[in-house]
Amino acid sequence: MKPFKKLICALPLILLLEGCWDRTELNDLGLITAFALDKGKNNNVLVSVQIVIPQNQSGGIASGGGGGGVGGGAMKRTTIRRAEGIDTADALSKLQRVIPRKQFWGQCKVFIFGEDLAKSGIQEQLDFLLRHPQPRERGLMFVSKGKAGDALELFPPIERSSAEAIRKLSDLKIGMQVTMEQLSIMLKGESKAAALPLLYILPTTKSADPYQTIPYIFGTAVFKKDRMIGTISEDLTRGVLWINNEIREYTVTFKMKGAGRTGKEDSGNVSLKPIRASVKLIPNIQGKQWSMTIKVITEGDIIQNGTVLNPMDPELLDQMNLAYQKDVTKRIQRALDEVQHRLKTDVFHFAREFHRKYPKQWEASKDRWDEIFPKLKVNIEVNTNITRTGNLNAPGGLPLEEVKEK
Repeated sequence: MKPFKKLICALPLILLLEGCWDRTELNDLGLITAFALDKGKNNNVLVSVQIVIPQNQSGGIASGGGGGGVGGGAMKRTTIRRAEGIDTADALSKLQRVIPRKQFWGQCKVFIFGEDLAKSGIQEQLDFLLRHPQPRERGLMFVSKGKAGDALELFPPIERSSAEAIRKLSDLKIGMQVTMEQLSIMLKGESKAAALPLLYILPTTKSADPYQTIPYIFGTAVFKKDRMIGTISEDLTRGVLWINNEIREYTVTFKMKGAGRTGKEDSGNVSLKPIRASVKLIPNIQGKQWSMTIKVITEGDIIQNGTVLNPMDPELLDQMNLAYQKDVTKRIQRALDEVQHRLKTDVFHFAREFHRKYPKQWEASKDRWDEIFPKLKVNIEVNTNITRTGNLNAPGGLPLEEVKEK
């Protein structure tokens, strides 16, 4: 009876063991690395996916360059599939017909909206991406100048795929970096505005094969609600990054008037690499006047001195600090003029700061924010500090008698 009792006790435990009867083998999955959405015919949605070719991922196959057709070895690492449907879900269901493996989104970190689709509105597409359980909310969002699917057709000479090239460029923080989650928060926030990095296709070099190039980030697409209403240049994007406190690896170059090497009227350039930047937004309401103060504290190291000035001299260093301060102020002011007065769209999220500090006034005025924002008075206060002058004291390659001291 004892063994029989043990068997009776063990049976419920055996039933709890699920095993792996419903597993999906890796060999049955199509790994998607990038997803592009474009406007199709008759207001349909055209989807393009970049899929990994598993058997061609070893280092030996990809090491050969130039030979074997377009893009050399890189062309063998990924393939592109497209389908069109009345919405994103319908298009993806049709896409499955031409992919012999089940679509897997776990490795997809790049999502691109085509320019035409972005202008007509991305709400439905964003709803699908957020509602579907597989796409990651930490995926990076972009807008492509022209067709989004074209960015997936490229074969980078260095990286494994165009998706990987885009992701690594984004990680360098050379432009805006926006995740799917952040995009959703921005569009649902007080400002109901968003900004996404803008992708262009780098022209191929003379020695490269066709399509052997990369997409690159250059400028910003501005959204009001879910529609793209315009773009801002790379230069103005820097000003937006300053205001949003997102300046990271960035070199600032400014002019020092009368400090050039060819004469008194000539200007010399000084380049700094900011090592720290802190930005605070301080909202204020006095009666009917709404205002915002932008306080910037930044430090930088001199990485190139194209003037005759010796930065080791305290007075001359103060002059450089003043020129640095004026340059940062000018960059911020130009971005404000473009975004606040031309596009009239709050991608700086000033509305959020007013809501936090003045909740009652905000509730009474939030429906008029589109009228308030363009008229908002903005004060800019910049405090700069050049902390290091580099490995050289005096300007390099310049005779000591030509170096200006005080």
